[in-house]
Amino acid sequence: MAELATSIRVLIVRDDSEDVEVTIHELRRADFQPVWLRVDTESEYIARLAWRPDVILADCNVPLLGAPRALELLRQRHLDSIPFIVLSEAACEDAALAMLDEGAADYLLKDRLARLGPAVKRALAEPKLRDDLRRAEQSLRASDVRFSSFMNNSQTLAFIKDPEGRILYINNTCEQIWGMTLADCFGKTNRQLWPSEVADRLGANDTAVIERDESSQLVEEVSLRNGRTVPMLTFRFPFADGDGRRLLGGVSVDISEQVRTQKALSAALAAKELLLKEVHHRVKNNLQIISSLLSMQADSLQDLAAARALHDSQERVQCMALIHERLHLDAEPDRLDFREYAAKLARDLFYSYGVNSDRIRLRFELEPISLGLNQAIPCGLILNELLTNSLKYAFPNERANAREAEILVKLSWAGGESVKLTVADNGVGLPAAFDWKDSQTLGLRIMTILGRQLDGTVRREAGAGTVFSLTFPRTLLPEGAPVPAQTLN
Repeated sequence: MAELATSIRVLIVRDDSEDVEVTIHELRRADFQPVWLRVDTESEYIARLAWRPDVILADCNVPLLGAPRALELLRQRHLDSIPFIVLSEAACEDAALAMLDEGAADYLLKDRLARLGPAVKRALAEPKLRDDLRRAEQSLRASDVRFSSFMNNSQTLAFIKDPEGRILYINNTCEQIWGMTLADCFGKTNRQLWPSEVADRLGANDTAVIERDESSQLVEEVSLRNGRTVPMLTFRFPFADGDGRRLLGGVSVDISEQVRTQKALSAALAAKELLLKEVHHRVKNNLQIISSLLSMQADSLQDLAAARALHDSQERVQCMALIHERLHLDAEPDRLDFREYAAKLARDLFYSYGVNSDRIRLRFELEPISLGLNQAIPCGLILNELLTNSLKYAFPNERANAREAEILVKLSWAGGESVKLTVADNGVGLPAAFDWKDSQTLGLRIMTILGRQLDGTVRREAGAGTVFSLTFPRTLLPEGAPVPAQTLN
């Protein structure tokens, strides 16, 4: 498909109409669709410049307005952007060449007008190329100014090095911290700027990024010009310049305040943990005193039922004291490894009831699960009640010698963040008609109340003897959160 002709406005400075027809013909042959005006006097020329032609074709030999004068008038009116092409006789070629130095776009000999079309195309393209180049240069200068202004006003230290470690750029912050200008350190390596120990460390960090071709993030000690060193978080990264040359870039941020804050927080946390451990220690001591008083009171009673009730209460207090003892010993004073606690509580109860391990076996299936104090205490009390019931009632005397007698304590995940605690024995079991939920015994009532506090469910499950389970969602307290008090409502 033929290309569409390009419409242009042409101002022709010639006095011969026949020559104008030849000129227009050549333009049309070059796929131009010219709209043209011819002038041959200075006044007409000046008036037609307001028409803003796309190109001016001027003959050197017009008596009243030659090409030199036409070009001069064009420049006086600051219309240099309009392409000006000189049409010359061979005898005037030197004058035409001189006009090229004055701003003419091109010149043609009249007997070689076949070049007119390409010359016009080139002349029309040159202003656009010049404008594009000027805009590109302006954009580049603006980009350089933005980059320099941004980098030199940033509080972040920034540098660029070549693969050999020579410095190519530093910003003003580097100058302020290092006490050296870019001129002082341009092209120099770490060994030429720093003591050998510092230079080796910085050089190793630079080399690692270049060799691995991957970014790094390190905390480094940077020397200030006043002799003080500050911790800086430094990001190094490889990149390529416009010529494809691999370079090393880096930015560093002063983290002195963050380091001071971290140390203060660590000290405060250590003090808080120490205080919390001391609180657990004192609570444990107080609970043990209460436990001892209950035990002494039980021993002084003649009423066996009352003594047994006090003994049960003493065991519950001891159960809570054991939790505070474990928290006092653990690394996290607000988290309890319930697996270890459950095993210790079960063994203590076996010892308290004088159970012979050859007669009743204690078996564990415990997964590592940590609980906050607000859940550990009610869960521990429920475990205490379930184990106590099994030790009291599961194996009456006639079965005490049965070597298969067993109590199982199981701690496991029940899906998601739910915890399941199971106590099972293979003893005589509960009577078929017994409804434990309606029981008025204190132990079973305690289990129901504490299960609700945990937002959990206590169930009796099928098994060879008696099987109870507690399922509840685990919730860990956030760091520093207060532990809510537990009450039996």
